[in-house]
Amino acid sequence: MKKRTLATIGILVIFILVILSFSGCARTGTKIAEKAIEKAAGGNVDLDLDKNGVTVKDEEGGQTQIGENAKLPDGWPSELAVYPDVKLSMSTKTRNGDTNKNEFSILGEFTNSSIKDVYKWYKNKYSSGWEVTTDQYTESNDGDVAYLNFKGDKYDVVVMIGKSGDTASMTMTVVEQ
Repeated sequence: MKKRTLATIGILVIFILVILSFSGCARTGTKIAEKAIEKAAGGNVDLDLDKNGVTVKDEEGGQTQIGENAKLPDGWPSELAVYPDVKLSMSTKTRNGDTNKNEFSILGEFTNSSIKDVYKWYKNKYSSGWEVTTDQYTESNDGDVAYLNFKGDKYDVVVMIGKSGDTASMTMTVVEQ
């Protein structure tokens, strides 16, 4: 599934969740949402809505989770460490149509650590056996921002860490080589 399709699906899911939150017809709404996503994706999907989020899975093994119950996507490489204080709000797994390799992405917030702490943690975890292709840390009165890119034998990993208002968050993208 292409990234543009996943973005369309994500927007559809959020829109449908808003509609369903005002509707008492969850079962009917779920079927309508599933059909809309299948049409956008061009294939069959399984949609699982609950009060804390949504999970969409497609025929090719792609998966998107949005909400409080988001977890690492199926097949997340066990050798890739994720900051322990992060609470995920979204995760995805797709298969690149050109390379047929997996691509993963997670988004989450952390509350008990500073941006600098998270930045240093990732630098330490990925210091051995990884080439650091980008290492940027910017301090600002508006909030610090960090960007790291690690390249290994099997994976290319990008970590972005920042703060918006009172919310400190990170995204991590993994591309199988």
